[in-house]
Amino acid sequence: MTVHPLFRLAIVFLAGCSSPSLPLWDAPMTDVDVAGLTFRVRHDGQRAEAVRVSPVRAPSKLQMLAHAKVAMEQASGCLVRAGTLYGDRVLAEALLDCPGQTPSRVQTPLIVTPR
Repeated sequence: MTVHPLFRLAIVFLAGCSSPSLPLWDAPMTDVDVAGLTFRVRHDGQRAEAVRVSPVRAPSKLQMLAHAKVAMEQASGCLVRAGTLYGDRVLAEALLDCPGQTPSRVQTPLIVTPR
């Protein structure tokens, strides 16, 4: 039995759909249900990522980010720092404000204005 090469390629791409970013590769993972949606949350005490793993048809980006924020806070036990939540309809990332830990420092990007 032969397997079509495109099928193999599709399996490779789909296998990485809920993979974490490199900084959170070894971070603990928790599945959290919020408003009927399942998020896979990884966090390290300073940063969190939430990936929506349940199917939804045409979700609102604002609603998904709000649900992802709740999922991050439930999974980590920390608050999401104001102004650090960003993402799209599937993946959200944020910095955390955990009790007893030094908060991560937000650095502004270096801006160079040519003369």
